Amino acid sequence: MVKNMKEIQESDDKDFFDKIQESLDREMEKYYSRKTIEYFKNPLNFGRLEDANGVAEMKGGCGDTMEMSLKIKNEIIQEIKFYTDGCGVTVACGSAVTELVKGKTLAHALKISPDVLMNELDGIPRDSIHCAILTVSTMHKAIADYLLKTV
Repeated sequence: MVKNMKEIQESDDKDFFDKIQESLDREMEKYYSRKTIEYFKNPLNFGRLEDANGVAEMKGGCGDTMEMSLKIKNEIIQEIKFYTDGCGVTVACGSAVTELVKGKTLAHALKISPDVLMNELDGIPRDSIHCAILTVSTMHKAIADYLLKTV
């Protein structure tokens, strides 16, 4: 079947943009693990919970803001969401930490450290360690908010 000019152009555009994306992915893989890139490109649990019973917001030294909202029942994190205006590594950290603690006990979540998070991401660049610290600190602060409300 003969393609019309519009189909040819759309096909050429898609091929062109696919090649650019592949090139960008290869360049990013020089600095970031595949896992970090995946969490950044396809973040999980991004947003805010309206009915959260534990909430925190913190600003990092780099200017990134991280928010965490939790729904906790019987000491189990039923739901967790994060919201950030930060860089790709901050997005990846937020996404990864929510996956690490969703469905887990508060005691488990409080054991998550920046090192645990960085290991989950198969490492992050040294100049991005502050992203992991900001993320874990915000999650711990949201748990503290919940605990203070239930005392």
